[in-house]
Amino acid sequence: MNYQILLIEDDPIFTFLLEKGIKHADLKGETISFANGKPAIEYLTNEYSDQKNYIIFLDLNMPVMNGWEFMDQLESFASTDNCMVFVLTSSAYRHDIEKLKKKALVADFVTKPITEFLLKGIKDSIEDRFEKNQII
Repeated sequence: MNYQILLIEDDPIFTFLLEKGIKHADLKGETISFANGKPAIEYLTNEYSDQKNYIIFLDLNMPVMNGWEFMDQLESFASTDNCMVFVLTSSAYRHDIEKLKKKALVADFVTKPITEFLLKGIKDSIEDRFEKNQII
């Protein structure tokens, strides 16, 4: 199954490593990178479709539009039927984790650095979710 994979991360080195990890984990799909939430939410506002599956790797701490602001806007139109958000952060604050757990679109909270092992686990949860819904 193919997915549209959105990487929303302001660190170009981490983005590069995440792209490589996604390939090694054999997560298939078109990968699009954004340096902050503003161009990503603009893209999704124009391109979002119920007929596609979206995997979003989202950093919380970014300039211009941070991950919290992005999530607030995404929640107004995205569905848990075809969208999964994996929050990437170097912050392991319990308060952040608890707030994120309450957001329906957030599939998991991943503390950086992300490993290939974690990406394979993420791939399994993505396949489990979307195979049930059968959106191709």
